[in-house]
Amino acid sequence: MHTRHRHILGKHRLKHSPRPPPAVTVTRLRPGLSSIAQPGQEKQTAHPDPQGQEGPRLSPDTAVPPCIVPRRQHGDGGNSQPSSSSRRRQRGRSGRPEPATGTDPRGTAVASAAASLTCRSLETSAIACAIQILLRATGIGQPLEFSFSFPARDNLIHLSNPHLEKMKDDILYHFALGTGTHDFPALFGDVKFVCVGGSPSRMKAFITYIAEELGLGSVGADYPNICAGTDRYAMYKVGPVLSVSHGMGIPSIAIMLHELIKLLYHSKCSNVTIIRIGTSGGIGLEPGSVVITSQSVDATFKPQFEQVILGKTVIRSTNLDDQLAKELMQCSKEINEFNTVIGNTMCTLDFYEGQARLDGAICLYAEEEKLQYLKAAYDAGVRNIEMESSVFAAICNLSGVRAAVVCVTLLNRLEGDQISSSHDVLVEYQQRPQKLVGHFIKKCLGKV
Repeated sequence: MHTRHRHILGKHRLKHSPRPPPAVTVTRLRPGLSSIAQPGQEKQTAHPDPQGQEGPRLSPDTAVPPCIVPRRQHGDGGNSQPSSSSRRRQRGRSGRPEPATGTDPRGTAVASAAASLTCRSLETSAIACAIQILLRATGIGQPLEFSFSFPARDNLIHLSNPHLEKMKDDILYHFALGTGTHDFPALFGDVKFVCVGGSPSRMKAFITYIAEELGLGSVGADYPNICAGTDRYAMYKVGPVLSVSHGMGIPSIAIMLHELIKLLYHSKCSNVTIIRIGTSGGIGLEPGSVVITSQSVDATFKPQFEQVILGKTVIRSTNLDDQLAKELMQCSKEINEFNTVIGNTMCTLDFYEGQARLDGAICLYAEEEKLQYLKAAYDAGVRNIEMESSVFAAICNLSGVRAAVVCVTLLNRLEGDQISSSHDVLVEYQQRPQKLVGHFIKKCLGKV
């Protein structure tokens, strides 16, 4: 079994050899698992850290999956090697390439220890498969959170789906596009920036705006909808910029992102940056403020996206590119037209109860409870609320794409629930993320 698994890893390396080394960050370990070691290397120990800081980083030179070594509970100080029975269990089990497991039937608490490792030769899907094997082999049942990041961006889009290799044609149904009917590299091969937002009209307005800013279109020029064969999404392109609508909520943007990532992959795009531009409800901010998301958190303020796949709960990281957020913040300072902050964004499953509103058709909590919850969110670093950022971050992470979320706040939720600003004011608010991202694109292209 172990030999066969190494063969699978070899396939991934061969196909995606130009890709730079992905880094896997393990953010939680179960008690009793304090070590990460590479076969043939000296083991290093990550001690529980109440501050949540990262532990030691290992940089293996081979493509052999790292081993998580259980610590003995009596007298060895965590320095023992795995037993022969443990090694047999590791060799005798396999896992699906999915970066998380379900819940621990024993209800064991997860320790607040942290460690990270870098695998120089593994692709994300291969790493996910290896970690899944290790989770099962070592008996970890609680979800183990980790994220993928890529130190270099001069490479192609990564697909975490080996089944696509067997398909002769790939139909992107919700875009009304397909590899058998369209020349993707010719149509989209030069794309470097993808901006996505909820409304088709807003994304058309953005492509018109960025075309003028980049000097790529005449005043009043019309830009055709590339997805005119469907009414699900709208897509526009000018130069290296693609503008795509994603609808409202996690399911809608998730469908769009799956097909967008495949489109970029089939087009052989490289060095792509994806930015969501949208609207949100602010917490403790004046209306019209712009929030650049540092990480997306769920309704319990955890930086994770939870999804049920094949009946099992899967947890994925929702961290976003730190450096990209800083670059966008610098652009806002250069524009100097509106208040901009970097903060956490809470992603919810609906607009009303999920966001602690009092004005929905159903509301079974008091105003005091609402305010208590929103203040707790603020204390957790949350500065705005929307409904797409978590799955956006998760999918971009798994695809190795540099990504950011830039949203304007339409109101301060600590002061009310209903959006009462005039139409003209709201239109100007919605243009602020477009101005910020437009300045960023111009700067990247040397046109500032």
